[in-house]
Amino acid sequence: MRHVTANSYFKFMVYLLGFLLLWEWLKPLKVVTDTASLTYFVVFIALSLALSFFRIHYLITASVKILFILYSLHVLYYAGSFLGLGWFMKFSHDVWVNLGLTLGREWPSLSFEYRSLLFFVLLWLMTYLIHYWISVRKTILLFYVMTVAYVCLIDTFTVYEGDSSIIRVVIFGFLLMGLLALERLVQRENLRGSKMSRHRWIVPLTVMLGVSSVVAFAAPKADPIWPDPVPYLQSFSEDAGGSGVNKIGYDSDDTKLGGPFVGDPTVVFNAEVTREHYWKIESKDLYTGKGWKQSIPDEQEKSLPFDPGKKVPIPSPESDEERDLESEKVMVERKYSHVVYPYGVEAINGNDKGYFSFNPIDEKVTSYKGSDETVKLEEYELSYRSPSYSQKKMKAANEEQEIMQVPEFVDRYTQLPETTPQRVKDLAVEITSEEDNWYDKVRAIEQYFSKEAYVYDQFDVPVPEEGQDYVDQFLFETQRGYCDNFSSSMVVLVRSLGIPARWTKGYTEGEYSRQVDSKYKLYEVSNNNAHSWVEVFFPEVGWVPFEPTVGFSNNVSYQYDLDVPDSEKNEVPLPEQKETPKKPLQPEEDTASSGDGFSISKLWEDLKSFVVDNWGKIVMGAILLIIIAVALYLVRRRWMPYVLIFYYRRKSSDDVFSDAYLSLMKQLERYGLRLEDGQTLRGYSRYIDSFFGTREMTSLTNNYERVLYGQKPTSEDWVKMRELWENLIKRTTG
Repeated sequence: MRHVTANSYFKFMVYLLGFLLLWEWLKPLKVVTDTASLTYFVVFIALSLALSFFRIHYLITASVKILFILYSLHVLYYAGSFLGLGWFMKFSHDVWVNLGLTLGREWPSLSFEYRSLLFFVLLWLMTYLIHYWISVRKTILLFYVMTVAYVCLIDTFTVYEGDSSIIRVVIFGFLLMGLLALERLVQRENLRGSKMSRHRWIVPLTVMLGVSSVVAFAAPKADPIWPDPVPYLQSFSEDAGGSGVNKIGYDSDDTKLGGPFVGDPTVVFNAEVTREHYWKIESKDLYTGKGWKQSIPDEQEKSLPFDPGKKVPIPSPESDEERDLESEKVMVERKYSHVVYPYGVEAINGNDKGYFSFNPIDEKVTSYKGSDETVKLEEYELSYRSPSYSQKKMKAANEEQEIMQVPEFVDRYTQLPETTPQRVKDLAVEITSEEDNWYDKVRAIEQYFSKEAYVYDQFDVPVPEEGQDYVDQFLFETQRGYCDNFSSSMVVLVRSLGIPARWTKGYTEGEYSRQVDSKYKLYEVSNNNAHSWVEVFFPEVGWVPFEPTVGFSNNVSYQYDLDVPDSEKNEVPLPEQKETPKKPLQPEEDTASSGDGFSISKLWEDLKSFVVDNWGKIVMGAILLIIIAVALYLVRRRWMPYVLIFYYRRKSSDDVFSDAYLSLMKQLERYGLRLEDGQTLRGYSRYIDSFFGTREMTSLTNNYERVLYGQKPTSEDWVKMRELWENLIKRTTG
């Protein structure tokens, strides 16, 4: 009895230290998060480890944990009686909604109730791992290292002060590792009773840790040898300036272009659209030789406010009222005060308590809620007519038209630095030498980059040296780069010919996500879709977008209204369009099937519709099945004996006892009682009986040996031995 009591105290101390280590993970949460109280989470950890300590049946353990989680969530977030069904129905609905948000990766929209539930599940898994490391593996080194690293990172990069936490972790961790090392030694050397007194190990270990901790804390500390790495690491953050590798995404500062960048899949917004198109944010008109700036607006060109639903004051020399008015919806994930919009936008809705402002210089639309206070919208709707540009009018454009007689306009959009190398201007003349109108000249420059095999590259892209022009470097030296290189170069080449052009920024159409309904498709636009392109001005047409970047297409629509003979109308070459790959939509209906009769195509359509409408539930169901299967496999030691008992009770053949005995040995191996190499069956049976305090395994083994040495087994033998077999195999479920 004294040995059992001492062992229980020892085991209790090990579980207590594991609890204290896991508690250190929760303490920083009150400082670095909005968590108001950790009481229920701490109690849940203690309850879980206590249930493991007393080896309560797993069904009872799971029921108690689930009941405690539900009670905690009810107290934290719901009113009324815990036994009432009203709050539980609300909670169930909330979980179902948040499962869809989880599958859609809409993390900011998750409710606090659902986040708390996930945190309870995480703690459940953590307590199980601690129980496994302590009771089965008898080593906690991995968890200890993870705890030290966690506290150090939290202390370094947040306001949490982890000095005392580190001391506690060191003491608890080393004490726990020492106790588990003793337990491994006792188990490996089979030390029992007087052979090993645990206090002879525990007392010196505790004294050594206590003294060393006090000395280390009180002793003078040397100054750091290495510089603080935190500022260096923070220099890689999104807001950090400087050179080096940039992160792709929208940025209002374009004064210094060049250099490599890394991708960023962070979703900026989702859009329900009827067709693919670019999303514009702003344009810039002042090229510096290193990048782009915005002209200072004149007094008469201040921002133009307009109300939601009203006409956006974007100047449009040519309107196409015959084209259908379309509407699209933008759901913002990463909020900005500016609005993204398609070409041909006419109205914007979504800022009901404020207004929008249009800057005529950069054509940027910003949302406001006060006289000078911007607001970041969560979603808004856009109405637009997809523009179609007249080829006839673009070919007829020239410097003699009225707008080209306005010096301020021409100077702004044909501006080039005095330091622009002459070979850049000569290249523009060379590319367009065979063309006789503005439109063909611009198209020749647009197609020049693909014809001359310029390379699209995000990584091997240098920054211009001191005194080196950004465009000149790309055109004549590197000939590789990304959208900023291609678009800036085209603007400079077009301006060299005296044709107004400007540099435009925004996003490409994004990545196709799914079909919303028969009309709308959902596209996901991330930082990886940030892009720049070119706009060229044609009198009587307006600003027309062009796409010089290799591998991209802006899906521009043209009116093929050139005056050509009827016999040649069908020979007018279409402009090159690089179609963006799209995911296939629903297959066309089988016209051969009619009526309400059965057809394979109709069954296929119904099946695909069901999958599209319920894909979230299907994925979640599959994940749950996988989790259940993995969980059942991990705890098969607990439920497998009942399956074996059910199976062998119904067998009556003569060799059933031999099969049952081998199944028992397999189950004992799962339990951790393995037959060692060189160990006899009789020695193994005595070890099993000493472990469980019975004589059942010896009786079963004696009968099995008689079968091995020639005695023919009968079904009556199995009837006699079955009760012993069942009693022993049930003991392995604990």
